[in-house]
Amino acid sequence: MTARWQAALGYALTGCELELAEPGRPDPHALLDALDAAGWPASRVGAHARERAAAEAAWPHAVPAALRAGCGAAQLAAALRAARELLQLTSLEVRPPSGRSRLNQDEQRLMREVPPHHGS
Repeated sequence: MTARWQAALGYALTGCELELAEPGRPDPHALLDALDAAGWPASRVGAHARERAAAEAAWPHAVPAALRAGCGAAQLAAALRAARELLQLTSLEVRPPSGRSRLNQDEQRLMREVPPHHGS
């Protein structure tokens, strides 16, 4: 049995097992073209990802073991990351940097402590 790279990657992005052309290796560019042809353009994949995030559900989807058989875990993860980068879905939520907070009394005490070998 040969690895079904595109089907596994497609499942991770859509949650659906799709019949996609298999080039015999992971190919994120070909994957996005195949997903588009199967009715999953980038806009639909993005909307699906955001819906899952809003529902606090996992995305990308966990790929069933039978579907990822023959696919190396590291190669699959790298290809999925590349596909997400092409889709501009590496981060579904952008937050501003957190501001500084004032130290409480315990934190201030810890900052004043000096180890005995410090020389002060």
